[in-house]
Amino acid sequence: MLSIKILKKFKKTAALIHLWLGLISGVIITIVAFTGCIYVFEEELFNFFHQDIVYTKAAGKPLPLYILEEKAQKALPVDEKFNRVEVKSDRYAYIFSASKANKKAKSIFYLGQVAYNKDVYIDQFSGKVLGVIDLKHEFFSIVRLIHQFLLFKKPIGSFIVGSSVLLFLVIIITGFIIWLPKKLKNIRQRLTVKWNARFKRLNWDLHSTFGFYVIPFAFVIVITGLVWSFKWWELGIYKSLGTAKKPKLLREYVQSPAEHKNSLASNLALNTLIRLNKGNYKAILLNYPEDEKASMMATVQIINSGDAWRGLSYFYFNPNTGLLTDQMLHQNKPLGLKWRNSNLDIHDGGLFGWPTKILAFMAALIIATLPTTGFLIWWGKKKKKRLLN
Repeated sequence: MLSIKILKKFKKTAALIHLWLGLISGVIITIVAFTGCIYVFEEELFNFFHQDIVYTKAAGKPLPLYILEEKAQKALPVDEKFNRVEVKSDRYAYIFSASKANKKAKSIFYLGQVAYNKDVYIDQFSGKVLGVIDLKHEFFSIVRLIHQFLLFKKPIGSFIVGSSVLLFLVIIITGFIIWLPKKLKNIRQRLTVKWNARFKRLNWDLHSTFGFYVIPFAFVIVITGLVWSFKWWELGIYKSLGTAKKPKLLREYVQSPAEHKNSLASNLALNTLIRLNKGNYKAILLNYPEDEKASMMATVQIINSGDAWRGLSYFYFNPNTGLLTDQMLHQNKPLGLKWRNSNLDIHDGGLFGWPTKILAFMAALIIATLPTTGFLIWWGKKKKKRLLN
């Protein structure tokens, strides 16, 4: 008898916490989940709507990188410099990215912190500039900024979003406690939606039943999502995977007195990357260092990684000569870094392709509805109390 009373009190407390945390964070969770739902298929949708600039037709060998660099720079204003090139298979155009932060900006909004952020698409076979995308105002970029920062600058936006997601983690746990049936024979009722019921009952089922089914997916989305909001959370996962501290990925470079800048350095570096990975790559990102003391770093997303993680290898080059100076291959990375490189793919369902992306899309869509269906349950009870009084 005593245990039943304690259980009732426990569930009542859980319901109270569930309610008030939901009311506090509900609007933000809806926005974050809905934008996440859209962003799951960002790459596929962007490529579909921009086929004229994304895709090319292979015609012999690609032009030397230094020629394409000159054409990319001419496509940009004089005061804007590209700092990265992305190379995929021959059917995809080369993408030269130019971005710079506006460090003097005092705006609390993210867009005010961006001086410029553009992608130049170039046909690597003809050298033709296919198009320039202003990412500062591009639809999917805005969706991502809303998802991560609510369009506020990073310190403000990530704290608001992260705090709301932490509250949502508690909401998930308390929601499960509320969902637990008093008797085992009633569990079937909790697992099904009565589609022909009145709106009040249907709304309850949509909140309770769908909320239960989405719990494991919501946990994964929350755990991986908090990485971008709180450094202590990210470091905690690193440590739990046996990596004591966040690995240092940048490499310093010391120029020798007799060394001179070679205009073909990036061209040599790219050729080396293509040769070393022998077609086993999905994307090569070659960064042009702005700091004179930094190495030219490249990341290569490999197709066959040999494990379930997102395969990503790091390569470092002398920025003056283009010669390879260091590398960190995927198979040699610590477990924590393998996870960190895969975190986005786990978060948005991209790790195993379309099946997991569809699951992530459905989970995000359900999560986006939970604050609304939960609010309607609370409002209905509140309205009923008024009528009784």
